Amino acid sequence: MQNQNDSLIDVMALLYKNSRLILIVSFVAAVLTAGLSLLLPNYYEASTQFYAASPEMAQPSPIGNQPEEKKIYGNDNDIDRLISISKSNNVKNFLIDSFELFRHYEIKPESKNAKHKLLLRMDKLFNTTKTKYDAIKLSVEDKDPGKASAMANATRVMVDSLAQKMIKQSQAKLLTAYKSSIEEKQKQYNDIADSLFAVRARYNIFNTQSQGEAFGMSMVELEGNIENYNARVQLLKKRDSIPPDSIAITEAKLAGYRKQYSTLKKSISSYNDGYPSILRYERDLKDFGDQLNLDKERYKQLLAAYNSEVSAIHIVEEAEVPVYKSRPKRSLLVIGAAFLAFVLTCMWVLIREDMDRKDWRKRFSHA
Repeated sequence: MQNQNDSLIDVMALLYKNSRLILIVSFVAAVLTAGLSLLLPNYYEASTQFYAASPEMAQPSPIGNQPEEKKIYGNDNDIDRLISISKSNNVKNFLIDSFELFRHYEIKPESKNAKHKLLLRMDKLFNTTKTKYDAIKLSVEDKDPGKASAMANATRVMVDSLAQKMIKQSQAKLLTAYKSSIEEKQKQYNDIADSLFAVRARYNIFNTQSQGEAFGMSMVELEGNIENYNARVQLLKKRDSIPPDSIAITEAKLAGYRKQYSTLKKSISSYNDGYPSILRYERDLKDFGDQLNLDKERYKQLLAAYNSEVSAIHIVEEAEVPVYKSRPKRSLLVIGAAFLAFVLTCMWVLIREDMDRKDWRKRFSHA
């Protein structure tokens, strides 16, 4: 322990002995760093913050049900999607063309790997992160504070536009599917209607309910008339004083009722044969008609949602022109350079003393 203390005291004594040199080097490093830092350009950071909107905002309410409460804000997947869009080449190419970034960053477009160099530069100056409150912060650094805020706001607008485009593409696919379904159902509906018309014409049935009721009433009425006139004929024949013409007229009416009865029975038989088919076709036609109307209404709602403008983001704050620079932090650079010079000089003093103690020149000369 004594040897360790002595060794530490020796180190401290050696550093104290060379403290003038150490301080001078540290001071010179600080001064040089301060001078060089003045040559560095100032960069200004402009930031805009927004929340992801829920895709449910662009969807119509269900038909025939109680409208559910829609979510206003998106989940983590929606946030990740917006962040991915903000870092996509579509956004970068838009900014390159809109703000002439090749000229702005002094990169010659015809030079080798010019686009790659520009994209690397943009990756350093553009940043999109999620805050602790689940908002999205989009930041842009530039030497021109006005251009920094303009690019940040333009990037946010482009992200919103591309996100809406993705939603519109999904809606367009859904609209196409609904349109195809409606066309197919309309074709089936027309086929059923044609079949129903053919069956009605074949069995001479125009209204199943009213015709059934009419047939029943006519049957009862004709049976009553037949029974009535049959009894009259029998009664007239028993009386000798009745003229033959009266009996003939009564028998003619009885024959007419019997003919009507026979014709009615044939109509009823035809009605009974066609009734099941017509009933099935009417039921199918109603079911298809109801479903077709629902699909058409749903299609109208989807089309209205597709044609409406629903933002994919909720803006918290737009990017304003920054007043204070974001970098360089000259004081930190000066302090860091001075501290590094101090540490390196101390190490150099210790190493030099150790090498002198071991007579490094003599060893190197005999090596």
